Amino acid sequence: MPCDGLEVPGVAPRVCEPGGGGLILPLLGETELKWEKPLRAGLYLAGLLWCFMGVAIIADVFMAAIEKITSKKVLAFDKALGKRRTVTVWNPTVANLTLMALGSSAPEILLNIVGIFPTFQSGALGPGTIVGSAAFNLLCISAVCVVAVPNGEVRKINDLGVYSITATFSIFAYLWLLVILVGTTPDVVETWEGVVTFLFFWVFVLVAFFADKGWLPGTAKGVSPLTVQPESSHEEIAEMELQVRQKYGQQRNLKPEQVSLLIAYAFPAPHSRATHRVNATRSLVGGRILLGGGPTRHDQGRQLARELEEEMREQTSKLNAIATGDAPMVQFQALNYSVLESVGQIKVKVKCYGNIHKPVEVKYATRDGSAKAEDDYEPTAGTLRFDSQHTVQDITVKIKESPGTEDTEEFYVDLLNGPLGKMRTVTIVIIDEDQPGKFKFEKEVQEFEGKDHDEEVQIKVFREGGSSGQVSCKYTTEDGSAKEGADYEPASGTLVFENGQQSAQFSITIKANSRFEGTEMFRVVLTGADGGATFDDTTDGGSESCILTVVILADESRKAGIEKLTGMMRVNWDSVGIGNASYKEQFTSAVFAGGSWEAQKEATLGELVAHVIALPWKLLFALVPPTEYASGWLCFCCALLMIGIVTVIIGDLAELLGCVLDISDATTAITLVAMGTSLPDTFASKTAAQMDPTADNSIGNITGSNSVNVFLGLGLPWMIAAIFWQFAATCEPGDSWSLAYPEQALEYPEGIFVVKAGSLALSVMVFCFCGGVCIATLALRRKLFGGELGGPRLSKIGTAIFFVLLWATYIVISIILED
Repeated sequence: MPCDGLEVPGVAPRVCEPGGGGLILPLLGETELKWEKPLRAGLYLAGLLWCFMGVAIIADVFMAAIEKITSKKVLAFDKALGKRRTVTVWNPTVANLTLMALGSSAPEILLNIVGIFPTFQSGALGPGTIVGSAAFNLLCISAVCVVAVPNGEVRKINDLGVYSITATFSIFAYLWLLVILVGTTPDVVETWEGVVTFLFFWVFVLVAFFADKGWLPGTAKGVSPLTVQPESSHEEIAEMELQVRQKYGQQRNLKPEQVSLLIAYAFPAPHSRATHRVNATRSLVGGRILLGGGPTRHDQGRQLARELEEEMREQTSKLNAIATGDAPMVQFQALNYSVLESVGQIKVKVKCYGNIHKPVEVKYATRDGSAKAEDDYEPTAGTLRFDSQHTVQDITVKIKESPGTEDTEEFYVDLLNGPLGKMRTVTIVIIDEDQPGKFKFEKEVQEFEGKDHDEEVQIKVFREGGSSGQVSCKYTTEDGSAKEGADYEPASGTLVFENGQQSAQFSITIKANSRFEGTEMFRVVLTGADGGATFDDTTDGGSESCILTVVILADESRKAGIEKLTGMMRVNWDSVGIGNASYKEQFTSAVFAGGSWEAQKEATLGELVAHVIALPWKLLFALVPPTEYASGWLCFCCALLMIGIVTVIIGDLAELLGCVLDISDATTAITLVAMGTSLPDTFASKTAAQMDPTADNSIGNITGSNSVNVFLGLGLPWMIAAIFWQFAATCEPGDSWSLAYPEQALEYPEGIFVVKAGSLALSVMVFCFCGGVCIATLALRRKLFGGELGGPRLSKIGTAIFFVLLWATYIVISIILED
């Protein structure tokens, strides 16, 4: 029983003193404890930093498994369509608040779970790390994200309904700690309190799920913002082109490549939370970078946008100077207009500047460019008359819709005589939006019987609702229960439909069914519709893709005898084969800086040094089964086990370091351990703030993780420990538990789970105040600047400094109140 195995405060030696020790360390036992403290402090600090690197690497292996698990797709019945469609199993919000949050906060959570064993007692290191990590995440990472956004840009939370829930719970969770540690049962966690704390995790996830679905008041979602995707439809691309031309093309006729760069800048596609986290860690340890690596099209588009905005400011300044002159001058108000082909008509504004003492007349006429009169627009000509009461006139031009798919075209309107300024010709750009058809498969599910030999089957794709112009789409195969290379040959390519062509086909090889496995399936996915074509949103895959489910049936004439044995073994041997191939890739990625020999040749000195330091960890964690095993779950479990082992070492090293430096575990937890475990998230959030169009992946996930840390990271181990002390432990007066907790022994003589509020409660109170101020500041920035992140340069710097000062205030006050 634990009643006789506890360390009595003031009597038992500390972890770094003779007779003391952690769960694993010190490795050399009493001999190590006799070394000089400065030497030991240096070794422990170096070891702790190295273990932070290791836990970050294995946490990203863990995140890769989570990404594999949460991206799983199944066929489900869609009531609206009355048929089955391919859908992801995991709701994105539920995935973010459960597995993804566990992945990013695994070290902090496991530090608490491991910390209660073997005595079922709570130490200061685990809970302190939870609160310290929450403070660092909310205050310091928010500061980094605010200032990381390029000058003049803003990022705002898109899913405000879910964010409002996570932000509220992120403060409530810590207030709840005060309730149970200071209010209801001071310094004690009873069974009901542990259970309720853990149940709050599921309540939190459920409420956030309802908000994500729009089922709570005020959480209904508006129109999703446009983003560049491989599956973006022709209408979406046309709308993006129109918006960038209207915003940046008033003073210059933009070329197609310029439009493309501006679209990449104005409508960037967001990356997943796991992608940002893995990329951040790999950049720190010399691994294969997923994002960045030189100027991107987004960066080039940003630079072009700044140049065009400067041109517009200069032109506006010139026009303001002209307007103050005496002599009248007539010119267009803008040099370029952009319209969709279906707009019907466009009005071009002409203005007379200066003092108009008598009426001024100016003639105008349209002129062909690549757009032709009568075919694309109705030609017009006439005279504009200006006087002191009418200084602005409109020229109306009718736009015609042309059959078929056309490139973006333009024509001109000229001012022909009179007192004209420099802007005497305007360019009108017509953006085509004709729909040359939608792609779909002949069937959504096709069945083929497995043979004892390889068989080539034909897959047909149809183009319905129009066949104008040349269009294309990409196709690729995707594993289901059937695995590429074993059940079928992977296939990918591009299907091109010529003008008027309504169908096309490609072949896939179904492998010989020598193992007599039961029914299996894989998918054929169409993406990247080009040339104006789209996907039929009533078919599987929706408007973003088109999905065919290929079912491989067993050979009924030969399978009976083997099928029984296969069912008993419950193993899909194809996954094992692919797993072995993936092991080769894992070790290749581990051995070379940048993930390959080619990337290592281009690695910098810093990347090579980081790679060498991290190499032992990389080789060790390459032993974790690849994500192809058991749909990622085997990798998930093995990675979680390894995180737990490294976390135990981190706990011992942190206690040893604090001991030799004469620093309390609580102070070590809220400073060094909290920062070390949160460093990868800092770089991940910074990259997300710079590259994503919204603040959801940078700021929105912080509040969710902070809530999960309390409800899961403290709720689960505290529930386990509280249940143990109530139902399994039986203490007696005079045993070590009674000596360690004399006040609690008077009220609970048979033992109870003790969690001293002390410094933890004080730290929580300070955090709640600073956290509340931080969230309120972000809300104010949204109102003042249009987004939580970014904005004017001085406001960004000021906010970042303010948040860092809040964090420093939290640290200083927590340490002072502890002393």
